[in-house]
Amino acid sequence: MSNDNNKFQAIISHCKEYGFIFPSSEIYDGLSAVYDYGQYGSELKKNIKDYWWKSMTQLHENIVGIDAAIFMHPTTWKASGHIDNFSDPMIDNKDSKKRYRVDHLIESFVEELKAQVHRSQLSNKEEVIKKMNALIEKALIKQKKRVATKPSKKSKEKRIESKKKQGEIKSGRKRIKLSE
Repeated sequence: MSNDNNKFQAIISHCKEYGFIFPSSEIYDGLSAVYDYGQYGSELKKNIKDYWWKSMTQLHENIVGIDAAIFMHPTTWKASGHIDNFSDPMIDNKDSKKRYRVDHLIESFVEELKAQVHRSQLSNKEEVIKKMNALIEKALIKQKKRVATKPSKKSKEKRIESKKKQGEIKSGRKRIKLSE
């Protein structure tokens, strides 16, 4: 926990140093978790807002943008479906004392399943590659055994003698020179 707090403090320090954010009312002891945007923070916020606005409204023909107040009559929120249809069911982990959104847990579980499937497919591919390499090695070994070489004079003479004994070489064939 203290390591996370140290990281958060380092980020805040970096952002303050470069003018992104400042703790609100810092000279009057400030308010915890409330920050004001500095010169670069304001520009960053504006760029993010412009990018979001463009990607959500201007790039779609069937969507228009409006800028309305957050404080509205409760009937408006009910009519828009925000009250009846939007809910984020939460699960409490009693061991870690943290709350998790159910949809986030489901999404992370699905991602883990996808990763497992991907890993198993990779291991299957690796097995196939190993088998193919083994077959290639066997073929190369067989090919090495079958490599054609020029027979020596002795083996050539032996073969001719054995064929003569078997009667395969007839007198009408080409003459074979035995002493070269």
